[in-house]
Amino acid sequence: MSKQQKTSATTTAKVIELVQSLLVAFSFALIFQGFVIQSFVIPTGSMAPTLLGQHWLIESSQTGMTTTVGLGETRPDTSRLRDWQISRDHRIEPQDGLRTRMGDRIVVAKSLYPFFMPDRFDVAVFKNPTIPYGPSANYIKRLVGLPGESIWLVDGDVFIQERGDDRFHVARKPRHVQNSVWQQVHDTQSEPIAPDKLSRAWKGSPWIGEPDADWTASGHGGFRCDTKDPSTLTWDRSQPGPDDWTAYNMLSPELRPQYSVSDIRIEATLVPDDSSLDAELLMEVRSHRFRFHVDGSTAGVSMWPINEPNRIVEVSEPFSGMKPGHPLRLECIHSDQRLSLQINGVDIAELEYDWTPYERLVRTMAPISQQDSGVPAATLSHRLPPKPSIWWSFEGSPLTIPRIRMDRDLYYRPTMLQRMSRVWNEPAEEHREAVRLNKPAAGTHPDTVITLKDDQFFVLGDNSGKSLDGRLWGAPHPFVATQIDDSPFIVPRDLLIGKAWMVYYPAPHSPKAGGMGLIPDFGSLRFIR
Repeated sequence: MSKQQKTSATTTAKVIELVQSLLVAFSFALIFQGFVIQSFVIPTGSMAPTLLGQHWLIESSQTGMTTTVGLGETRPDTSRLRDWQISRDHRIEPQDGLRTRMGDRIVVAKSLYPFFMPDRFDVAVFKNPTIPYGPSANYIKRLVGLPGESIWLVDGDVFIQERGDDRFHVARKPRHVQNSVWQQVHDTQSEPIAPDKLSRAWKGSPWIGEPDADWTASGHGGFRCDTKDPSTLTWDRSQPGPDDWTAYNMLSPELRPQYSVSDIRIEATLVPDDSSLDAELLMEVRSHRFRFHVDGSTAGVSMWPINEPNRIVEVSEPFSGMKPGHPLRLECIHSDQRLSLQINGVDIAELEYDWTPYERLVRTMAPISQQDSGVPAATLSHRLPPKPSIWWSFEGSPLTIPRIRMDRDLYYRPTMLQRMSRVWNEPAEEHREAVRLNKPAAGTHPDTVITLKDDQFFVLGDNSGKSLDGRLWGAPHPFVATQIDDSPFIVPRDLLIGKAWMVYYPAPHSPKAGGMGLIPDFGSLRFIR
């Protein structure tokens, strides 16, 4: 064999080896995508702010803060944009060069659910049971109901009755989930730097100090109290919030009504002049008073009925961290029927109360004078929750408060079944009444409590006001109904694809207007909670 023939044979062998390697790699990639992980693009804002669909990033020259605002399928009406951290009444200045940011790209772990039971509050990808094909085939929502459970949504929270249990209990989110779903209501450091240049008068901070003569502004968004006598700092209830309004939905028609939210987190930094400060945060809601307190020797949480102050339940721990001039960062949380207090990042005290859905409805929606009269749950379910009263109380030392921030929890809205619940698919005869138009949505009313069978799940979107989820689905697609499960409002286990694991390519955008979204927001790489 000549040298040229040997070279040709060697080249051919290398080409064959390369092709074989590529085929093996391609096969492994297909297997990996089919059975291990797969990437998806978030198309809408139904899971915002946890996961973002197509959106704009709006910046305020007054506060220096940015806001993510979702884009729908229609041409956006920029007149709806608001500098909401100042006030929902203040229009934001014109935005130049707005560039559309695409939806988050996520990685989904597909190998978990065939072998392990999903956990409550997992973010899961699944086939849409009502339209399991085409561009709307893949959905992503949060799992809130598991097989064998009954689900009732009350005052924004999820209540669960497990099979064999004789009553409902509130479903409490794990801490890592809770920390990822807080949504800002107000931050004193987001107040305007030049109020005189606003197009309309600014009403001032929603926190009002009394006596007025003892309180002054301190720095940007801070407060100074110059008395050791009793004083208060009260949230102005005439201001919007805390409610289920969300800035992400600004370009959409405003949802009515807006529901007051009392599952909130308030963070504040207190700098006492001396160690004799006695500080407490109080919330009055659900016919109860909830208290977070710290002084020179103890710190803790407590609660009692407004009309029975002697029925106090308290958890208090020794505390010796009060020092003159040393900041105390308090994190006061009331969520999922639980009070918790952290100071400087350390857990101090926690108190849970285990009301049933009916107790929650009565104590939230009924006046105290009617709470023993047996008002039906169906009647209470149609009432709006009152706005909480919130105030700080101080005594014993002057102090400086550099910052106060308030956040709210997820709030799953009650609503009514809409036309789409019936027009997509015809329900089986036994389910016709369940999907009757203008009936309360699934799980949102005592007459529509969802009871799951084996291998059935109930899912909700974090952006409840803009989410088409288990509350509103009608009958499943005929293929799903005949081959898997004909029950409305649920996701059969066979349609689960996997657990959303990570945002690996967040909100890609173009370096120039009208270009392709190629540049990700690297600062938003995150695991999905």
